[in-house]
Amino acid sequence: MRRLLHCWVVSACVWLSGAAFAQAADTGCRLQIITSYPESFYRPFVERFSSDHGRACVTNKNTIALMRHMREGRRPVADVVWTSSPVAFAALDADGLLDHRPELSSDPSHFGGLVVDDASGARFGFALSQIGLMWKPDGETIGPTAEVELLAQDRYRNRIGMTSPARSGTTHLFVETVLQNLGWDEGWALLSRIGSNLATVTARSFGVREGIARNRFELGIGIDFLAKAANETQPPIAFAPLRDSAVFPASVGIARTGAENPLAVDFVEFLRSDTGQNLLLRPAIARIPVNPDLWGQVGFEPEHSAGAAFDAALAARRLPIVNALFDEMITYRYLELAEIRAGIDRLVAAPEAADDPQLRNLIAEARDRVETVPVASFMSDAAELISQLEGSDLVDLSADGEGTLRDSWSRDFSGRFSRARELIARGDARLAELTSGRAP
Repeated sequence: MRRLLHCWVVSACVWLSGAAFAQAADTGCRLQIITSYPESFYRPFVERFSSDHGRACVTNKNTIALMRHMREGRRPVADVVWTSSPVAFAALDADGLLDHRPELSSDPSHFGGLVVDDASGARFGFALSQIGLMWKPDGETIGPTAEVELLAQDRYRNRIGMTSPARSGTTHLFVETVLQNLGWDEGWALLSRIGSNLATVTARSFGVREGIARNRFELGIGIDFLAKAANETQPPIAFAPLRDSAVFPASVGIARTGAENPLAVDFVEFLRSDTGQNLLLRPAIARIPVNPDLWGQVGFEPEHSAGAAFDAALAARRLPIVNALFDEMITYRYLELAEIRAGIDRLVAAPEAADDPQLRNLIAEARDRVETVPVASFMSDAAELISQLEGSDLVDLSADGEGTLRDSWSRDFSGRFSRARELIARGDARLAELTSGRAP
């Protein structure tokens, strides 16, 4: 069945490549680009490329919507895929939606040892990115690098902004970085603690930067270029990469539907040319080029930026599971999570908690209820779970009907959080007994 599905996808893509040329004739577009980048980023590149090669047209969607557009063969049919997320490329490649041009791939030795290109030629890096923290420079100083555990500290309660990973490839990279670095169970426990400190969950990645600039919250989780890009209408934003985060290649790839369009290769080569690389240095773009000769101009030192390895293929396989779990645990419940965490912290702070086994057990069980997910590590990329989510809207799965896997997870988290509140109430009662001297 899987082989038949793959053949169907490839056959459909071959047919669509002809449709792409018909589409180009209808619209006057010689190249169709689909990207998750905002217009402020892609416009200088597209205008310069179009001036030399003819009109290039752009479809702009967030990373998750971009993937759905490709998978469903929506129009306009893309020749080129252009996004920051290596997970998106891994997922699209697994679906047979990317053309392979290994002759265009460069060895890591060309980039100071960093793996910038996919060896199979499914994607080609043109810029480098790091996940980290954003804040106003006149606020507190984080340092040259940041520890992700910082975000879980009680002093940041209601002071952090981030996007849902179901709406942002950048946030998905952050969530997967935590899960891969710490492990499935410990990673979700930390994400839960971070979630209890959220002031809001923004609709798009750039909303994190805007929220900091407008004093809606003080710290933001995001990608370097969103913080560093100059904006005449907003104050500068400081940025520190997470210490254990990988350096991610922002990439471009040729869609299977664009395999016969020679301008697709031209666009890849343009982004990696001296002209394209130098455009990245513009203050309004502020990206790290892949060309090592330009790293000094942006202060990038790879030996100081080597984070843990990142398995993009694993992240791609379990993307719908991770995104759904995050939304059910945090996106839809961060206010409730903050209330429960405050109750746990109140009990922990009581001197009696250190010496009373009963109170300690109540605290431990309450923590467990809000720090675990209803999916074990070995099932985190299980095909049978993914197949139940694939037919749903990955941008907003909360609308699923009763009886679906997503609905069962929602009920599970509701039960976990309800139980945590009961345990906190019992802890408060036990603490009252201890402080009044009535405890046995």
